[in-house]
Order: sequence, then structure tokens, then C-alpha cells
Amino acid sequence: MAELFVFPTVSPSAAATYQAYRFSSNGSVRSTVPVNALDDDAAERHAVTLLDGHRIELWARGRFIAHVKP
Repeated sequence: MAELFVFPTVSPSAAATYQAYRFSSNGSVRSTVPVNALDDDAAERHAVTLLDGHRIELWARGRFIAHVKP
């Protein structure tokens, strides 16, 4: 029976899309930057490169990943 169904597979090398929310000094979201990365750690390393003196929150859909601070 299992051979009748074809289930989609996700390649282990497929990148996930994260969202980096860049905040202004007054605490409001200044911009949102999509981040493509293989895992949470790679996404956080990429978010560090986006720092411009203000904090960033990194999210994967509804899952919080990290605060990135200057």
C-alpha cells in the first residue's frame, strides 16, 4: 500500500526562510529582512551581519530564535 503514495520530501540542504526584525531606538520595527539559512545557528550568524546599531529579533514563522544586539 505504501508504494501507492508519494510523500514530498525536504532536502536536507534546503534553506529555511527566517525573518529578521530590525528595531529603531524607540522600540518600533524599522524594517524586516528575510534571511535564508540552513538552520537556526546559520540564521543567527547572518542576522549579526545586519546589525546597524540597533537590536534585531530573529524569527522562523511563529517561533522566536534569538535577540541579536549590537
